[in-house]
Amino acid sequence: MNGIGPVRTLLLAGLLVLCCAGPARAQTAEPSSGWHGTVGAGPVFIPKYAGGSRLEALPLPIAYVDYDDWFYVNLFRAGAYAWSTADKKTGVAFAVEPRLGFTSGDGAKLAGMQTRRDSLQGGPTFDTEGGWGSLSVGYFTDLTGASHGGYLDALYNKTLVKDERWTLNGSLQATRLDSKITNYYFGVRAGEVTPTRAFYQPGATTNITLWLTGQYNLSARNALMFGANVTRLGGAATGSPIVERRDAPLLYIGLGWNL
Repeated sequence: MNGIGPVRTLLLAGLLVLCCAGPARAQTAEPSSGWHGTVGAGPVFIPKYAGGSRLEALPLPIAYVDYDDWFYVNLFRAGAYAWSTADKKTGVAFAVEPRLGFTSGDGAKLAGMQTRRDSLQGGPTFDTEGGWGSLSVGYFTDLTGASHGGYLDALYNKTLVKDERWTLNGSLQATRLDSKITNYYFGVRAGEVTPTRAFYQPGATTNITLWLTGQYNLSARNALMFGANVTRLGGAATGSPIVERRDAPLLYIGLGWNL
């Protein structure tokens, strides 16, 4: 974890505490009170920065949880519902999720670059679910003043397998980053130009992420948790001189405890 400051360490831990396959309300099979889901820990393999080719393995918590159908921990996201229907199938929430920045030591193409700060994004989401799966649509803005930008996000999740032993979910996520946030994390400023790194000021772009996540229940209490995704950066991000790889993977595996 060399080069990772206190804020980034906190955000990385929070990222995996917030990591799950779909809306947490959908994880609850019965309308009973209290905590539901699975919590655990294990190695998580993530890029050093968005667009970087180097992966780092971090031991982090992993959680798929909700509390009384009003607070949830979700894919890179935690939220609380301000309103929901009587059957809890549709609701409006306020959600937050982290976005990681970088330092000049995180990759060869970043040498001499100024630090891009980690940030906490937050905003309202509209969530709904049914037999067809679940959908969350929201708009997130920078709550910590790093990029001063925001993005529109749509996340669709479908349970592919669910029985006493196995749970397997597939997700498709589309994220439309505005020009401020794209330029902050993928742009090259005038003072950062080198013979091999041109000035770059990108506009808005859309990233697409495919997820496959799940767990295998070893017993009534213990489970093996796993997941992987691939994010394809949009054209404006991919065109940046600091991007080494367009398709960014994330993988995790861990042991969990069913609540």
